[in-house]
Amino acid sequence: MPRIRKLAVVLALVGAVAAAVGVSLATATSARKAAVPSGTYKIGYVESITGRLAFYEPPWGEGVKTAIDLLNAKGGVGGKLKLELIAQDGKSDPATGAVVARDLVGKGVKFGITPCDQDIGVPAAQVFQRAKIPVVMSCGSGWTFPQVVGDYAFDNVFGTAAMGAAQAEFAIKKGWKRACDLSSNDYFYGKNTSDVFEARYKQLGGKIVCHVFYKLTQTDFRSVDTEIANAKPQVVVTTLVLPGATVMLKQLRAQGYKGPMLWSDAGELITGAGAAVRTGNVYFTTQACPTNPPTAAFYREYKKKTGKTATLNHIATGGDLVSLIAAAITKAGSTDGTAVRNAFASLRNIKGPSGTISYGGAPLYHVPKKNIYVLVYTKTGGQKCVASFYPKVVPKIK
Repeated sequence: MPRIRKLAVVLALVGAVAAAVGVSLATATSARKAAVPSGTYKIGYVESITGRLAFYEPPWGEGVKTAIDLLNAKGGVGGKLKLELIAQDGKSDPATGAVVARDLVGKGVKFGITPCDQDIGVPAAQVFQRAKIPVVMSCGSGWTFPQVVGDYAFDNVFGTAAMGAAQAEFAIKKGWKRACDLSSNDYFYGKNTSDVFEARYKQLGGKIVCHVFYKLTQTDFRSVDTEIANAKPQVVVTTLVLPGATVMLKQLRAQGYKGPMLWSDAGELITGAGAAVRTGNVYFTTQACPTNPPTAAFYREYKKKTGKTATLNHIATGGDLVSLIAAAITKAGSTDGTAVRNAFASLRNIKGPSGTISYGGAPLYHVPKKNIYVLVYTKTGGQKCVASFYPKVVPKIK
């Protein structure tokens, strides 16, 4: 059979297959091209460039910019819709953030990002909500954020509830059945992670042998550490953040407690504790494992763009968000706020730099289901990934 005739036969067979599923090849191709509009899709970010969150949030923002650059280099979403990030300083302040959000809405943004803290970000998020613009809390973990703000709001990370439950399940798996909980009532992150940890820990047969509290402004922990050491726990679980975290750990070791520590994701910041952290038993839950191939590849691109090494694991979730936005626009076939919101809420098994992410079918409203990673500080000061899982049960404690 001549080559031209063979080609004609092949094309006829392919056309028959297309017809069998109710669409021609030409229609399928044009549908793919028409699914996403061309142009520019503006994303407004109320970024904490200054203020309390300035040490933590800009690196995350650079992760977003890195992912946007990588996507735009390929033509954008669907090869034709470029993303543009417009970031303005919310100064880690709720009232200022709301003012910035209104300005961004006025500039025509179609997607909003709020600061890395629920308490600070809600006023800005409510501005986007009233404008019917989908809004995501950047790297903050308060899982009630979408409920407080409204149906256009989402978390970008797994949230305090999932993290607290994961800490409990990891502790029990390690055989640590007597825990001391060092938490705070000063903010949602410190309280809710602790409350959920304790609820799940007790469900699994664990016992809280002491529960002590810290203040965000605290700089001396000797009395607290004495109480912890005297309780003789098998593990100390905490949400303590900088600047107090490194001081507390040093003072706790000085009080004689040499046992394991289990931090929330704030624990990835405590390298300054020196020898106190290089004991081989300081663990923390976090958003990504830097040695996983997709994460490592993204961090290489991040370094090319910024000239900096990605030392904070939440940077990967900046890349996640860009993947999620692109997937939602593609699924919606539109940049309309309500259509993108609906698509975002139904996303399943989206591959991002940190792992696989789902909103559709997730146990918590508009909070993604994705694995929590557990890392441990090595005796040489490095970090090693030791576990990756989503908790079997997530108690819904507000």
